[in-house]
Amino acid sequence: MNRLNDSKILIKKAVNTIDKLDYELKLKNNTKTKTISESKSISYKDAKSGTINVDEFKKAVYAIIEADDYLYKKAPLHNLNDDEAKMFCKLVFQTQKHLNNVLKAFGFEFEEGAQLDESALYIVSNKKLLKNLKNKMPNLNIISTEGILEAEDMKVINPNMPEGALKGIEKKCNITKEQITKLINKLNPSKVIVIVDDSNKADELIYIRAKELYGAEKISIDDIDL
Repeated sequence: MNRLNDSKILIKKAVNTIDKLDYELKLKNNTKTKTISESKSISYKDAKSGTINVDEFKKAVYAIIEADDYLYKKAPLHNLNDDEAKMFCKLVFQTQKHLNNVLKAFGFEFEEGAQLDESALYIVSNKKLLKNLKNKMPNLNIISTEGILEAEDMKVINPNMPEGALKGIEKKCNITKEQITKLINKLNPSKVIVIVDDSNKADELIYIRAKELYGAEKISIDDIDL
């Protein structure tokens, strides 16, 4: 019970501080920004009967509690550098995304995340993400690399990687690149897109190589509704 009460207090503090910082920023910039309720006339009174999406609600709570850490770490001024700002805002956006998914069950509509194109070829770094995306869109053209595309990139991820170990990785990378090339020749996709986790260095390395090899673009996994 104490843990639950502590979590509730943390959430309230986080929301109150975010509101305060947002208000101060608007005053500083002297701008007028419409809220969601003002621009779309959304009210809790519009809610219809539905079922609480417990999983999404928990994810929202966890994200805002993680964001709450910044209130203590950066007190009393709450100034964030570029990297901290990106991480903090990422958590706030994640919270918003999960709460929107909760509200959808009660008749509210929100703008969807990035739309996936069935005429494109998507590259991901792991089979778990591939499976999640295929469950969402069975006709999606997608391939998992299960790792980097160039063996030498392992030196970026692990500078202590023995040279001998790179030979096996190089063979695997070559097989993966051949598979991607075959898919491109077979499907003739409108474009090649790498889905990246912005916090994953390997994902960024995969994108850089795919851009060189296939002219690939990238989208963030945070912009996709899974």
